[in-house]
Amino acid sequence: MVTELTREKSYRIQSNRLDLYSAQGLEEDMTKLFLAGESLIYLDFSNVEEVSSAVLGLLLYKKVMFKKQGVRLFLINVKPQIQKILKILNLRDHLLL
Repeated sequence: MVTELTREKSYRIQSNRLDLYSAQGLEEDMTKLFLAGESLIYLDFSNVEEVSSAVLGLLLYKKVMFKKQGVRLFLINVKPQIQKILKILNLRDHLLL
């Protein structure tokens, strides 16, 4: 689901739709990045067209848990329609770079 890009610490989400069914795979991939010792992780959302509330909750949870361990997590290349959702939910400043 997540592949490494050439930009340091940047990983592209391959799926265009992140929902309840893809949340577990995303969580596992994010845990692998954390266990690999990354201190800064950028998740590239350039392919993502839709995101569910379950995935947003997961991202926020992981951001908080990672931060406690000294790891920073940010979303990059987020499409405008998803940015609007993040703004409405007051998550834009927490998840976007």
